[in-house]
Amino acid sequence: MIKHIWLALGFCIFPFFSFAHGENSRSVIEIITTDFQFIPNVWSVNRGEATSLLLSNHGKQEHEWVLLKLGTKVTLPFDADDEAKVFWEIEAGPTIEKKEIFITPLKAGTYDIVCGKPRHIERGMKGTLIVK
Repeated sequence: MIKHIWLALGFCIFPFFSFAHGENSRSVIEIITTDFQFIPNVWSVNRGEATSLLLSNHGKQEHEWVLLKLGTKVTLPFDADDEAKVFWEIEAGPTIEKKEIFITPLKAGTYDIVCGKPRHIERGMKGTLIVK
């Protein structure tokens, strides 16, 4: 009888440990933004993977980390006509740190990253996400 109770308890608790392990093993992308660059500016992830993204804005201006859809390019300046090209984005004001979770693209390839704020791309706020 006691073995059955422990076995039943094990089946009830096991999913929580499995979930916790999966949460801790998530990929992490850490980005520092300054006026006007991403540090680093190249990242590599596995396709279709839940990924934590930590954006730390060390600049005096608001910045965005905008992941474009595969094969798309923005027009300059980045504006409303480019919004349909966005796969995912996060933004942070000056001295703000933000953390969000997103699912990386399912298709392997090299994706462009830009800052969507006016004239930031022109000043060099570009990067690359390599999806394997």
